[in-house]
Amino acid sequence: MRPPALWTTSWDDGHPLDCRVAEMLARHGIAGTFYVPRQAPYGTITSAQLRQLSSGFEIGAHTLRHEQLTDIPSSQSWHEISGSKAWVEDQTGRTCRMFCPPRGRFSGIHIGMAKRAGFLGLRSVELVSLAPPRPSGGIWLMPTSVQARDHTLVGCLRNFAKRGAIGNFWRYLRLGGGSNWPRLAFRMLQQVAETGGVFHLWGHSWELEENGEWQRLDQLLHCMRSLAEPGRILTNGSVCELAAEANQEPNPGSGR
Repeated sequence: MRPPALWTTSWDDGHPLDCRVAEMLARHGIAGTFYVPRQAPYGTITSAQLRQLSSGFEIGAHTLRHEQLTDIPSSQSWHEISGSKAWVEDQTGRTCRMFCPPRGRFSGIHIGMAKRAGFLGLRSVELVSLAPPRPSGGIWLMPTSVQARDHTLVGCLRNFAKRGAIGNFWRYLRLGGGSNWPRLAFRMLQQVAETGGVFHLWGHSWELEENGEWQRLDQLLHCMRSLAEPGRILTNGSVCELAAEANQEPNPGSGR
C-alpha cells in the first residue's frame, strides 16, 4: 500500500528573522516547528516574540545555550536537554514535544536523556530522506529531506556516510544530486506527491538572509502548498505522533 504523503518544515536557532520565516509560512498555509534555544551566538527572539510565534507554530527545544552536546559532560547535557524543555514550556505555556540537538551532534546517551526528559521526538540533520520518524531509544528519531542552503557533494557524502544512509545516497544520485538545494527539493516534493513519504524542509533564518535565499524559499513553499493534500502539512511533532500511532507504541511525550 502506498504510504501517505506528508509535508513538514523546521527552523533552528530562534533567530529574530524566524519571524520573517513564520510570516512566509503563514502566507502559504505551511506548518512549521521552530527549535528555539534560550541563548544562541546569532541572537534570539524576545520572550514576547516567542509567545507570539507559539500561537501559530510548534516550538521545539534546542538546548538552553545552543551547546553542542558531544562537546560537554553528560551532566551538563542533561541540564541543557531537560532545562530547555522546561524553559520552552514556561515561556509558551504549551507542551514541548520535540527536541533538536544543535548542529545535529548527539549520541545514544543523549537520545536516552531526551526520552527521560519527556520528549516525543528528536529531529536530526540526516539529509535526503523521505522516511517517516523511526523509533530509537524509546523516542522518535526524525530525519530531514533538504536543508535550505546549498551543500557540496563532499558535504552530502559525509552526511550519508556518518549515518550509513545508503538509501539516501542512491536517492541523491537518482534525483540528479548537485549543489542546488531548490532543484533537489522540487524533485523530492514531486516524488512524495507521486509515491508517498515525508518531505521535511529545514533551515536557519539567519542563513537564508546571509545567502539571499528568501525568494527561492518563497517559490518552494508555493510549490509545496500546491502539491500537498489538505491536512497533510504538519508540524514535526504531529508527524512523530502519526508514526507512533501507526506503530501502536506508547507516546513517550504523553505522560502515559
